[in-house]
Amino acid sequence: MRKPTLDEFEDAIRKTGGNLSQTAGILGVTRQTVHNWIREDTAFKSAVQDSRKKLFDQCLDAARIVALGVPHIDPATGHILGWKEKPDGQMLRYLLSTLGRDEGFGESVNVNLENPLPTVINIVRDPDVKRE
Repeated sequence: MRKPTLDEFEDAIRKTGGNLSQTAGILGVTRQTVHNWIREDTAFKSAVQDSRKKLFDQCLDAARIVALGVPHIDPATGHILGWKEKPDGQMLRYLLSTLGRDEGFGESVNVNLENPLPTVINIVRDPDVKRE
């Protein structure tokens, strides 16, 4: 098959949610051919990147629902009566630790390589192993 137009390629990418094997199937080519097009054509590469960013956004939407839960709200008062789906504390913590770093959430590791104490490394050799 000939190389598709950008519009045809974007349509296939959109239909498959960015899955390159499925995109190749729609276009009647091998997955390697799709990879070659992406490597050689920046517009094709951008189409794939955009598709993957959209997928990431959808995953983030799902993660938000998992983290915050789905409340059961009293229509008369607007108060939460309970949960259709309870919030997931682990997902909430993960989102705060990754997306909330600039707000002070998350864990930081400080590796101080300027330690004034000497570093000792013990080298252990097997006496039964002959070295050349």
